[in-house]
Amino acid sequence: MARRVFLHVGTAKSGTSFLQDLWWQQRDDLRDRGLLLPGDGRRDHFAAAALVKGMTDVVATFGERELSAWQRLLDETRDWPDDVLVSNEHFADSPPEAARDAVAELAAVADEVHVVVTARDLGRVLPSAWQQRVKMGARQPYRRFLGGVRNPAGDEKFWRYQDVPQILDRWSAGLPGGRVHVVVVPAPGAPRDELWHRTSAVLGLDVSGLSTDATRPNDSLGVVEAELLRRVNDTVPRERRTAAYSHLVKRSFVPEQLVGSAPRDSFAVPEKHLAWVGERSAEVVAALRASSYDVVGDLDDLLPRADGSGRTPDQVGDPELLDAATVVLQRIGVDAPASLDDAVGVIAADLLARVAPPRRRTQRGTKAQ
Repeated sequence: MARRVFLHVGTAKSGTSFLQDLWWQQRDDLRDRGLLLPGDGRRDHFAAAALVKGMTDVVATFGERELSAWQRLLDETRDWPDDVLVSNEHFADSPPEAARDAVAELAAVADEVHVVVTARDLGRVLPSAWQQRVKMGARQPYRRFLGGVRNPAGDEKFWRYQDVPQILDRWSAGLPGGRVHVVVVPAPGAPRDELWHRTSAVLGLDVSGLSTDATRPNDSLGVVEAELLRRVNDTVPRERRTAAYSHLVKRSFVPEQLVGSAPRDSFAVPEKHLAWVGERSAEVVAALRASSYDVVGDLDDLLPRADGSGRTPDQVGDPELLDAATVVLQRIGVDAPASLDDAVGVIAADLLARVAPPRRRTQRGTKAQ
């Protein structure tokens, strides 16, 4: 039976990929120091999250091993005498009853259950979340995305992943406040490895001598690159923006052809949205200050800092987009057309040529061969 099990449930876009990369690349070293990452890899933790929260469409694609992921993590936890870490941001938006059941199941295989939430300021989360959706095939302009998020009823999915007090409320039921940990992502300018050290402190982990260099490429996009991708998505017919298309874009096109095609330019939250972003952030900070949760880091780092830098996609001109598209096409090995619309169309056509078209269904609903 494990001594302690730490369940890191997100939030999304709060340095989770960075942390998970470091944990998994140094899994053997962590095991030697008493911290087990159960399963065969991060895919098992994703599958476990999907099973716990009931991602029906995703679970329907699972094979036998993926369907057993959560139970296998529980079994390994029961058989390990020290500490255990399970991490995936899809745990964050689990229904309350699913969260309670998961905590109860973990409590049956460990002496203590701890929930860890990493939280980042809303001013940086908003553009990062929009960019992530664009990588998955979305074509919604940034301004419309912000308008939907501003109205919680208009973009419930965003808030299920980002409403920190609500996520904590769902996952803390029945746990002492000291076993619910909020790790604040440092404000810009902090040492790059500060989040790693803050999280390691929660885990009670000695990380001396361990690497803080992530091996997975940083595929975050600048304003120009993200807007170019959105326009490419807008050109792709809806029926072709499939899971296979999204996988190709995120895993291949973005890191290999798109990243670095334009000078890096950070995102800004438009002035019209600054007030409500600040108010919402202040409410979160106040709620956390009044809670009994263990907070690691400075809660003021969750207050957005508008320093006047950065731009919005609406401020990007067509010449900049054409320059970026030209670089992308050169990397693909295609001569760039003279107009932006033509260049976007060529990029979209190249992507679709690399994605198998969806198989048609017969009138009886079976897939045509």
